[in-house]
Amino acid sequence: MRILFIAIAALLLAPPARAEGEMEASRILTLNDCLEAASHRNPIVLKALQEIEAAGGLRLQALSDALPHLSGEADYLYLDRIEYFESEGEILPLGQHDNYSLGLTVEQNLYQGGKVLAGIKAASLYNRYADVYFREALGEVSFRVKEFFYLLLLQEGIVSVRGDTVKHMEDYLKITEDRHREGTASEFDLITARVRLANSRPPLIEAENRVDILKTSLLREIGSEAEDFAVRGELEYRPFAAELEELNRLALDSRPLLRQMALEEEIQEQNLRAARSGYQPHLSIFATYQGDRPQGGLPPEDKFEFEWLAGARVRWSLFDGLMTPGRVREERARLNQARITTEDTTRTVLLSVKQARLDIEAARRAYLSQQETVEHARAAYRIARVRWENGISTSLELTDAELNLSEARVMLDQSLAAYRISLAGLEQAVGLPLDEIEGKIVSSEQ
Repeated sequence: MRILFIAIAALLLAPPARAEGEMEASRILTLNDCLEAASHRNPIVLKALQEIEAAGGLRLQALSDALPHLSGEADYLYLDRIEYFESEGEILPLGQHDNYSLGLTVEQNLYQGGKVLAGIKAASLYNRYADVYFREALGEVSFRVKEFFYLLLLQEGIVSVRGDTVKHMEDYLKITEDRHREGTASEFDLITARVRLANSRPPLIEAENRVDILKTSLLREIGSEAEDFAVRGELEYRPFAAELEELNRLALDSRPLLRQMALEEEIQEQNLRAARSGYQPHLSIFATYQGDRPQGGLPPEDKFEFEWLAGARVRWSLFDGLMTPGRVREERARLNQARITTEDTTRTVLLSVKQARLDIEAARRAYLSQQETVEHARAAYRIARVRWENGISTSLELTDAELNLSEARVMLDQSLAAYRISLAGLEQAVGLPLDEIEGKIVSSEQ
């Protein structure tokens, strides 16, 4: 069973695996590497696998009530005082100081008021519950890994942009200092260049610190303790469009969380049936093979005497101190809670689908808008540089154009990262990879 779900994890989260040793030796991780590692070592996934193991244990417990129970027992009794019987002048002991008893009993439950069948059904349902719980965990982990990976790519891009800005400001300061010595730049231009350089360094330091934090967060998600690594990938724009009604339909059919809640409701129905079994009689049959030493008789013989016993037993609790009514009341309330949770979870899933679609659209529009803004900023920077190199503008104008271009590039990358994260959020909300979502939408339209 565990092998099956590891295979599902590989299909849902990533293509081919890379061994842990190889991953840490190369220090270069792609998104697929991170997803594959997380599918094997993320704590959420590992706990979900243990939930599957627990489901197997519950099934065995439920089956135990339907199977025969075999038990053995052995007793030893020491009698300090022994009675004697006198017959025809002979004194005979009525027992011995050392007394032994051995027994082996097999018992089979025939009827327990529906408790056994309800327990087996509940255990089978819980096994399926653990399956979908595992799939939901994979979806959550996949989203978190993608989110941190895309944010890390974004932040490394910001570090590059901030680094370029600092370098350019250093170049401007050097040129301005040369011009100031030649008398072609004013004191104001020199001070402005120094201030702009000083102001450009804190954003670079902040971006570098953010990279370290994101790397630590990503390592935590993939369950690795490696300290030094690099990521390889690009923030690429992937067109996507789908109607909300289609996405809602796919989410209702495919989201593991909804199936998980439905199964929890069915489990509670079986628990309620099991609780009501306390009102019913319990019937079982048994057979016992037992022996006692010493044997009965006058005087008792110092050896074991074995015999078979068999019978049927009916137990009907006429009053159990309100235990059964209390359990029935509790399980009925649990069932109502499960039904309320199912309805609320359905609304939550549909809301998350809608939110993801709105986030995708907002990020798409921001990205397309920022592309145009970056082109305008580049054009403005080229003009400002030509003007500055020809001595018809100040360094203030040039550095303003440089900073505007840097901010436009950062905002472009931020909108693209937000777009990719929103797509990952839609995958989690629907419960399917993006390729499958697009494929099912196309199939439904044909």
